[in-house]
Amino acid sequence: MPLNNQLAPERHDWSFMVFSGLPPGSGVLFEEVTLDERIGPEAVALLIEPEPDELLAKRRLDLNLKAGIAATAYGPVLFLIWWIPPIVSGRPTAFYEQVMNPLYPNTSEVLRRVAEQTHLHVIVTDETGQVVTVFEYENIFGFVGIRAAVDGARVAWRGPADFAQAKGAYERLYEINDIFAGRYD
Repeated sequence: MPLNNQLAPERHDWSFMVFSGLPPGSGVLFEEVTLDERIGPEAVALLIEPEPDELLAKRRLDLNLKAGIAATAYGPVLFLIWWIPPIVSGRPTAFYEQVMNPLYPNTSEVLRRVAEQTHLHVIVTDETGQVVTVFEYENIFGFVGIRAAVDGARVAWRGPADFAQAKGAYERLYEINDIFAGRYD
């Protein structure tokens, strides 16, 4: 049975929350956080936005996810591209790229946890790690299928793996516009 992690409807003040040790720039990572003691720990998406004013101006973000496995000579790369419409000239006006190592066992584990939740909480932080808001989404992002693809990539990969080189190859070989156009599907 999925974990019902829907937050109570009252407005929460998240300003007391700060994350340290975040990578520079914008991006997304998964973290385990307790937002509500009644629910307990859950997997959340931490969206790092150095200039969050535009996101804060919206009551709700139309958040979408495009995911896939990129094959490189150095190993597979899981890409998760979180995007907000509209799409202009084949590219979303706002997007955040998250790459993960599908050969790393914790990748499958975090995806399992996210897939087993009824809701996904997206915690928006600024560049200092200060939480500025939390968005809640019904969990319809397809994490069961993403996890299955990760598990399949781990089974299928037979060569030596170097994730740093695989990530570099992914960044050189795969273009965001082509990902959105479905050229790698």
